[in-house]
Amino acid sequence: VARFNSILVASKGSYLDVGSRIILNAPGTRAEIISRGITYGGTIIARGDLVGKVAGIKAHLECKGLILNNGLMKAIPELSGFVPGVEMSHEAAVGKIDQREIEYLMARGLDEEEAISTIVRGFLNVNIEGLPPGLQEKLDKTISETQKDMM
Repeated sequence: VARFNSILVASKGSYLDVGSRIILNAPGTRAEIISRGITYGGTIIARGDLVGKVAGIKAHLECKGLILNNGLMKAIPELSGFVPGVEMSHEAAVGKIDQREIEYLMARGLDEEEAISTIVRGFLNVNIEGLPPGLQEKLDKTISETQKDMM
């Protein structure tokens, strides 16, 4: 199993153009690319490319982006299957936080900033299989610190 996970945050003036390509050449191989991006004034171009060259492979690409302030969030998912019998899928979404979600959390006692922070934290929560606990703690801390800068 090949996995590529990215968590991207672009502040004003930032330009991030990142991506990954996984080529599946053997039957029974699997791959997953997961990308989460948040822009609050910067540019994010998130690319993902899955290439299935033999039958019996499975692959999924997921790219989601939030625009919190003026900026650019561009998702470029690519799937290339060369033979019958490949199973490949992708989902991509770019947008903003739904005002109804903010209002729902505010109705339960959070102020607007806390509500947005909670939604962003949930959005960025990507379960990375096999990540050592120490690295997961550092990732969580970095996400928390980045959220403070966004608010």
